[in-house]
Amino acid sequence: GRRALRLPVRWPILLSVMTAVLLPPVASADSPDAGLKALHNLPLIFEANTGQTDPAVKFLSRGSGYTLFLTPTEAVLALATDHPQGTVLRMKLVGANRRPRVSGAEELPGKVNYFIGADPKRWRTNIPTYAKVRYESVYPGVDLVYYGDGRQLEYDFVVAPGADPKAITLALEGTDKLEVDAAGDLLLKIPGGEIRLKKPLIYQE
Repeated sequence: GRRALRLPVRWPILLSVMTAVLLPPVASADSPDAGLKALHNLPLIFEANTGQTDPAVKFLSRGSGYTLFLTPTEAVLALATDHPQGTVLRMKLVGANRRPRVSGAEELPGKVNYFIGADPKRWRTNIPTYAKVRYESVYPGVDLVYYGDGRQLEYDFVVAPGADPKAITLALEGTDKLEVDAAGDLLLKIPGGEIRLKKPLIYQE
């Protein structure tokens, strides 16, 4: 379903919202899957889309049990769940700029390569990776920045002095139910589990 969430912020700030996807337990050292342990500890990275996925996607990121696709108008989480078709959660900004400038920030030394089949024309090599993805002017005076804290996905709304943070409104599609727990976190119920959006933090640089 579609849900809207208005964030009641009253002054020029940097608003940080953490989205923590609940992950499966990491394999123990003596497990047959122990080799995956290092993978779980790698930091979250964002790949530029150079043809490895739908052209509407600007950047993508892969986590344990999900893939994140960032388009100019929404963030799409494709979750691996027990549901036969998986689960897709979409986050859109209501009334936002539909053509923001989307760019990678803090380029990382690692590159990504895709060797698909035997035809070199389908291969994608030397794809740059970034620590952050920045959306400029999603609302007047408001930027949006995606990044990772370890394996957790986070995003900030960076509100310039004089800009109106009350314009920030999130629409969520693909969740069966929304509820706020005792800690103030927003729980998104999805088939086979839930996603937690931590209570927003507000601070000034």
